[in-house]
Amino acid sequence: MRNLTPDERQELRRELGAVTAHWAQRLNDVDADARGREDQSSAQRMRTHLARMAAGEQMRSLLADLVSANAAEAVQYGAGYPELGAAVGASRQAARKRWPHLSISKRRASEWKQPPGGIGWAGEHLGYPGTPGAA
Repeated sequence: MRNLTPDERQELRRELGAVTAHWAQRLNDVDADARGREDQSSAQRMRTHLARMAAGEQMRSLLADLVSANAAEAVQYGAGYPELGAAVGASRQAARKRWPHLSISKRRASEWKQPPGGIGWAGEHLGYPGTPGAA
């Protein structure tokens, strides 16, 4: 997936700002359109912006829940920590730390097959007793 262009980021920022203002007004019964209003007192403007902050934080929490739910769905369709990390611009290790509850390693480990009668590469190359190549 590609990153947003600067113009797309600006457009998304405007749209999110409008949604935040709408929900701030709806949740707090304040005039959420404080910018450019000369008839508002300083205290009214402060309350308006505090309401926007509160609505924005609630949106952030909901978005984090959506991202986590999509990570779990992606795992069900075969994604691993490298893919999850890449999707959010992070490393595999950061994805593993962010979503430790996902059963990626267990699922991938169960799919990995041992060679018949052996313990795989380690037995052959590290000389474990009873494996070909052991001393």
